[in-house]
Amino acid sequence: MALCILHLGSEKTGTSSIQKYFGARRDALLQKGFWYPDSFANPAAHVHLKLSRAAINGSLGDDAPEVIEFRKEYDTAMAAGVTATVFSSEFFHSEMREPATLERLRAFLDKFFDRFQLVYYARRQDQMLASMHSTAVKGGWTTDKHALSVYESKGHYYFDHLAVCDQWSAHFGRENLECRIYERDKLTGGDIVNDFAHVIGLERGAEQIYVSANESLSFETMSALLYLNASAEKDNRELRRKLVARGRKRNGSRIPMITKSEAREFYAKFRDSNEKFFARYVDKNLATGFSEDFSNFPDAIPEMPMAEVLAFISAKKK
Repeated sequence: MALCILHLGSEKTGTSSIQKYFGARRDALLQKGFWYPDSFANPAAHVHLKLSRAAINGSLGDDAPEVIEFRKEYDTAMAAGVTATVFSSEFFHSEMREPATLERLRAFLDKFFDRFQLVYYARRQDQMLASMHSTAVKGGWTTDKHALSVYESKGHYYFDHLAVCDQWSAHFGRENLECRIYERDKLTGGDIVNDFAHVIGLERGAEQIYVSANESLSFETMSALLYLNASAEKDNRELRRKLVARGRKRNGSRIPMITKSEAREFYAKFRDSNEKFFARYVDKNLATGFSEDFSNFPDAIPEMPMAEVLAFISAKKK
């Protein structure tokens, strides 16, 4: 039996960077005693989405194909002397909201592991909102230019760090849950991958750990994609990919689609729960609250003239 490390997210805290790093270095990590399973993982993104989904769907029985695959991989890993297994899925945070799903997950993992370490990263709620809206625009899931629309679709629990951590600690033990703050000056080396490696006791070598994934979109890219999302070409994946790549190359201004006053008001919704969250789950030597800096938000959301939007979309590759 060995240690099981569950990286819970939350969403919009650099989870893809962690998954990209661990997924690309499975063999090297095995040499250090860390196993990042192929089973239950999405091959394209290295996220253990299938594990969270199986817990939700109740498909973690011994005869389930993913469970059979996992058991074989588990036996091989244990024979190799693995001491820690790492699962990473931001969907632990966003989709596993019912106690029954956590009960099923715990019951399944108890068959293989006798110790648990849960790692949860918390980000200020208005910043989560803006980042999730950018992701929704990029993926073609919204035509609404206002980031506040995300709150309606995701719901209050998604942003309530206290509720999320109370839920997980109830099933896996408060003593097994470590909460970190997703702010650069609170992360080891100012980087999420470095910080996660430090928390779980993974010693890095001489390599540079920094991995970048899911970079934020420029304002002109967001404007073009919003236009695309409302058009008959919304399912044109090639055009979407080109627009994102073009925006990344031009490196335009990053302007969240939420004003400074709206961001402050949204953040205020969680004032009481945040105070309890920090008091209950966060090491006081790390932080006693989120940064109160709102300088990255605009006083008003600008409009990109339609002529410029169309020019950006139709521009030829240089």
